Amino acid sequence: MKYVLEIENVSKFFHGLVAIDDLTIKVKPGQIYGIIGPNGAGKTTLFNCVTGIYTPEKGTIKYKGENITGMEPHKIAQRGVLRTFQNIRLFKEMSVAENIIAGTHTKSKQKWYHSIIHTPFYKKDELKQWKKVEELMEFFGLSKYADTPAGDLSYGNQRKIEMARALAAEPELLILDEPAAGLNENETIELTNIILKIKEMGLGIMMIEHDMEMVMKLTDYITVINFGKEISQGEPDFVQNDPRVIEAYIGTDDEEDEENGK
Repeated sequence: MKYVLEIENVSKFFHGLVAIDDLTIKVKPGQIYGIIGPNGAGKTTLFNCVTGIYTPEKGTIKYKGENITGMEPHKIAQRGVLRTFQNIRLFKEMSVAENIIAGTHTKSKQKWYHSIIHTPFYKKDELKQWKKVEELMEFFGLSKYADTPAGDLSYGNQRKIEMARALAAEPELLILDEPAAGLNENETIELTNIILKIKEMGLGIMMIEHDMEMVMKLTDYITVINFGKEISQGEPDFVQNDPRVIEAYIGTDDEEDEENGK
């Protein structure tokens, strides 16, 4: 499999306004692919198209060669495309362990009646899923919080719970929407190391992130978008020094002159 995800000439409009403009992106297994750009550039809209929240007006999105364009979100998740959100979405009153096991339902083979009559299959499947939860809690350093309500933990730990829940569904593509948002410096360093370990599992990872130091350290390849359109694409060193990227983030001298009334 050459690519785990292929976004080909995708466009998305809202009330006639262009949110995504003819984007093409291809993510390989085991690759960390960064999507960066100024606020309002269309980054989250792109992720919403990939995960089925939005359907693009033009173009195709393929996961492992299968066309998933416009497919329902739960069906895309079942196939192995999982995401986290910029604003953490956890069951705050439920324990850490309960939050993580919620992610296993996409892979469970149980029928509704198995949990009522507790068949041998049910018991075997439950044991398997809880073992997976224990392994993920250990991986993320969350074991000591297993019975703690998720909402009682720090923002950094809540980020880890959300990522653990996504990994519980055994994805082959993990989509991270600003994973370092709201984290302090130490939490960001810890998260960076965790993402590198996840990469070693062979997963493809797509990431939106505003922390440029983190982006340049983590990513193998980057696409920069502005007003929904690609303005640069390449390895971190190339993108970091691309004049078009610098202009999009900082502005031109002419724009600064206008702001200063010149």
